[in-house]
Amino acid sequence: MSLGIGHFMVYHFAVLGSVQVYPEGTPQTPIHLRGKPRAVLATLLLNANTVISRDGLVAALWDEPPATAVANIQTHVWQLRRAIPGGDQIVRTEGSGYLLRVERDQLDALIFIDAAREGRLAVQRGELAVAERAFGRAVALWRGRPAEDLVLGDVVTPRIAELEEELYQARSDWIDVRLALGQHDQLIGELRKIADAQPLRERFWGQLMLALHRAGRRGEALDAYRRVRTLLVEELGVEPGAELRRLHASLLEDHEAPAAPVSGTKAVPDLTTWHHICQLPADLADFVGRSAELKTITSIVRGRNPAASAPMIVTLSGAPGLGKSTLAIRLAHLLRPAFPDGQLYVRLGAASPAPRDPWRILGELLRALGVDGSALPDTLEERATLYRSRLADREILIILDDAADEAQVSPLLPGTARGAVLVTSRAQLALPGAQAISLDVPGEDEAVEMLERTAGQARVRAEPQAAASILRACGRLPLALRIAGARLSARPAWPLSDFAARLEDTRRRLDELALGQQTVRANFAVSYDALTDVARRTFRLLGLCGLESVPEWAAAALLGESGDVADRALEALVVAGLVNGPEACAAGGLRYRLHDLLRAFAREQAEAEDSETQRRAALLRLVRESLDRVTAAVGDLPLPCAPTPSAGESRPAAGECDSGWLMEERGNMVAVVELAAALDRPALACELAYYLTAYLRIHGFFDQATRIHDAVIAAATRLELTPAILTTRLLRADLMVERGMFGDALREFQSLLEPFERLGDRHSTAYALSGLGICRHVFADFEEALDRTTRAVDLFEELGDHGGLLSALIHLTSIHLELGHHDQAAEVCRRGLELARGARTAYPRAILLRALGITHYSKGEVTEAIRRYEESLELSRRHGYPIITTLTERRLGEALGAVGRFDEAVRTLTHCGRSFARFGDTYGETLTAYALGEVAFRRRLPREALRHLTHALDVLGVREMPLWRARVLREIGRVHADLGEPDAAMAVWNEALAIFHSVDSGEAAEVSAFLATLRPRPWQVPAG
Repeated sequence: MSLGIGHFMVYHFAVLGSVQVYPEGTPQTPIHLRGKPRAVLATLLLNANTVISRDGLVAALWDEPPATAVANIQTHVWQLRRAIPGGDQIVRTEGSGYLLRVERDQLDALIFIDAAREGRLAVQRGELAVAERAFGRAVALWRGRPAEDLVLGDVVTPRIAELEEELYQARSDWIDVRLALGQHDQLIGELRKIADAQPLRERFWGQLMLALHRAGRRGEALDAYRRVRTLLVEELGVEPGAELRRLHASLLEDHEAPAAPVSGTKAVPDLTTWHHICQLPADLADFVGRSAELKTITSIVRGRNPAASAPMIVTLSGAPGLGKSTLAIRLAHLLRPAFPDGQLYVRLGAASPAPRDPWRILGELLRALGVDGSALPDTLEERATLYRSRLADREILIILDDAADEAQVSPLLPGTARGAVLVTSRAQLALPGAQAISLDVPGEDEAVEMLERTAGQARVRAEPQAAASILRACGRLPLALRIAGARLSARPAWPLSDFAARLEDTRRRLDELALGQQTVRANFAVSYDALTDVARRTFRLLGLCGLESVPEWAAAALLGESGDVADRALEALVVAGLVNGPEACAAGGLRYRLHDLLRAFAREQAEAEDSETQRRAALLRLVRESLDRVTAAVGDLPLPCAPTPSAGESRPAAGECDSGWLMEERGNMVAVVELAAALDRPALACELAYYLTAYLRIHGFFDQATRIHDAVIAAATRLELTPAILTTRLLRADLMVERGMFGDALREFQSLLEPFERLGDRHSTAYALSGLGICRHVFADFEEALDRTTRAVDLFEELGDHGGLLSALIHLTSIHLELGHHDQAAEVCRRGLELARGARTAYPRAILLRALGITHYSKGEVTEAIRRYEESLELSRRHGYPIITTLTERRLGEALGAVGRFDEAVRTLTHCGRSFARFGDTYGETLTAYALGEVAFRRRLPREALRHLTHALDVLGVREMPLWRARVLREIGRVHADLGEPDAAMAVWNEALAIFHSVDSGEAAEVSAFLATLRPRPWQVPAG
């Protein structure tokens, strides 16, 4: 049964008095321990066979721990193990805590509990002599107060009090047995000492009165009653209890005193007497917020139906630090008038490594409800039955704070409907018939009010930006806000801006959110320390990866485990209240979220407990899994305008991911690219960014695409990885084109062409030429645009790059249209459509159909143009290509206006303008406003036309797009002419003509013809 070290050494431990440890059989030669190692041993012995966290040990050893407390704990544990031969086998490391594992016959506290239990069982069997010996052995183990030779922190006090209560019960039961055995004479002296030492324990006074009476000393027995009554009245203002009063009455009448209740059954508790009870902790004087929750829960509880068959139960769940206990206490105080029979409050300790046993809790509650300790049943079921009987039909409110699970709570529920129960827990409990309320962080206004209440309203309102920064850093977590406010309150001259600046550093944030023993970190650590190893590791990695929300597949990748293992670990984290969720993913599966402060805490634990190698390996597993999934998800999309990069790493076959999956995971994938760059893996980051860009550019998420390009370029530049730099710059330049930033794009493509040609990289050269062709086209340098694009087409054909070739053909079509080569444009379109028949071709087909529509429109074949536009739209809408859809809708609106379908045209173009504005595409906005102006002009609404065209000119601004500026000016001139404003028309037409001449555009002839129509008015002819 005992723990052997090697084959010979067995140790015994004692904590009921001074702390001792000695080899078996040699109690006279204990092992000497001093100072903190001895205090560590005492704490572990008081919690034998239970994991105690490092923070728990810190709290046990210091009321005000030093900054080096955690490191000191590790040193003290090492010293303890070194002092006891084989100590590594006795004091074990379990996760981030420690465990002292002993057999029940090795520790005096466990031997005491077993001996007392043996005595009670013997009483129930009627074996009083056996019971007397068992109780005697139990009591004899006590040499003083537990760990009396040490000064331990306040956190240990409840455990010591629990053991002392066990001693009281055992000693009282032992005295009952000895009285039943006729040992009253021997007990009188012992009972006098005990009654004097513990004068408020009525049971001892009753036993003393019995012993005196049976010894023929009735007067002394009555005097003992007078003494205890005087003491209770003067000290507590209460009369003795009913049992002691009945004993006194029988002695006054000189009746035979009742025998001690030591028969085979327990004493029968009195269930008829009831005294109002209120165990509620004090309410917070400065409680603010939670008005919605207070209103909801009070309404639920006050609206309970007394005729119902079950009590009203409300569960309040949420992450640590949300203020569940504070809210429950406030609610209980508000609801007191509705429960005149009383309010019970008990902490269940779910967040501790060892949640409290309902058997012990029922013992406490029953004693609080007036049941004598001698009448407490031995089994859980019997205690729960007695508890329900005591509460039957009572209007009593029960607060069960910090519940672990349903099994812990169920025995503590009343059985009748007049009472109510409020349960708080970190996880949502599935209690039958319960009303479940999930807490989240308070809203912005309530969070500000919390900070104002503690830090001072005027002070917070004087620095609104700093206050907002503090709220963001605290994540609106009530515990964090209360600590932040208390720190500011303690230093009235401290500017909020200084404290906000401190909180900006995420690595110092938890250090700042601490005040004395109250810390956000410690609150989180209690839940963390109680987790299994796998759940703790999962939590650390969730914080380390930094994702806003973590899907199951990402957790499995981080762990390097199966989905089932990850799922169980995530469920454990939900139960512990450390993650929120699960939420259903639109594309299938579940995802989980961490509060910002919990994420910071998790990162801290990862950096403390996992090596750098382990951390990097986990994060790289996530990056590779993300690359695999993104590659699969963009399988039907055209690749970006750059050669496909490769990090040179083999990967498993891609899973079933599509654009719907990528839409949901888009934010996470952007973060993973940045993560890969931060890990100094620019080649891997570049490959992931390449495939992700395929999705982002088509769907208009330009800002996110820019973010990932910048991250990759920064990492590649830092490591001087030229291929990744150049490839990502190509991606960035293409994105500039999509955003209408043609001047920036032109300069970037020009600067890239030289290194590509110098390196002999013909593939990248082709993409740079294609990009240059687009930019030259926009700047009306059509011959240069045609040359560059034609060279790109030839290179793509030689290299067999169909995607690049299709892109270049699309650009070539636009140039031919600009030059008025309508037949060549149509021919290029048809060539592209023939080519676009394989994978990844839906997008280019939609563009080519649009281009073919433009060729028909340019030739005056408007009906055919509309048909081609509609074919393009069907394809782009079906595949979810919002940008090409908007571009084609603009062309369709233009064509509808040309055939007189004005209302349809205006609706279509108005929708286009909003879409372009949402994309941040000012080029598209310009063209849409231009088309709306054309439609208004055709409808003979010149003022409306002028408004749209002026807006187009304003949006265009000073952008390097001369051709379109000239076209807008041309149309503005037509409107002025129609309004009879020849001077205005002449001014803008002259400006347009100058621009057309500067770019050698054939459209100059049309403007010249317009100017020729303007003849001087008669009043403009000079006199004479």
